[in-house]
Amino acid sequence: MGPEVTTPQSGNADIDRRLARLEQEPPEPASAPPLVRQEPGRARRNWDAYAAVIATLIGLLALGVSGYTAYVQRQQLRAQVWPHLEIATANVAPLVGLHVVNGGTGPARVTAVRVTVDDQPVASWSHAQKAMNAGPGAVVNSQLSKTVIPAGKDVTILRPYDDATSARFEQLFLGGDHVVAVTICYCSVLDECWVARSNAEPDAMPDPGGCPIRPAERFKQ
Repeated sequence: MGPEVTTPQSGNADIDRRLARLEQEPPEPASAPPLVRQEPGRARRNWDAYAAVIATLIGLLALGVSGYTAYVQRQQLRAQVWPHLEIATANVAPLVGLHVVNGGTGPARVTAVRVTVDDQPVASWSHAQKAMNAGPGAVVNSQLSKTVIPAGKDVTILRPYDDATSARFEQLFLGGDHVVAVTICYCSVLDECWVARSNAEPDAMPDPGGCPIRPAERFKQ
């Protein structure tokens, strides 16, 4: 047999059949890009982490506010109970004598006292009179050691016995015959402590145990 001969009419018919078959077949849907989905567990963990950070920041802020409030309250309390002792002398009747004045806003708790006559510690005013050869009965004294001096209180710790002894008292204790110096360690109700010295501003002590008065030098009255 010889080769098959394709005529133009048969070729056109074959093309028509193919086009008809393509038209009958449904077109393949275009493939959509894959959706990126986040796992539910991972999203939950992210929100938990954010919530933990926010809670931590709120806690730190509350702690800071609480600390600042406590600081302000303590400063206010310190101002309300702050004692300020001054040791002074007076040579005008009827105030002639040695005075301790609390010019602060709170009570002063006296923890130790030292009295020196010509730079030598004495244990009592009686010893001070003996050191001055003043004789007995020349002075009247008040208890100072281990006492509490209220705010605004003026305590006369030493004064003449009477008008007749006033001149002698001034000469011995307030004049130039002898040098009498008083040192007082005292604290507030908050255990903040200071040292007051004759005619000098009080010095703050770092702690209640920082009093510079040694036990052997402490005044007994």
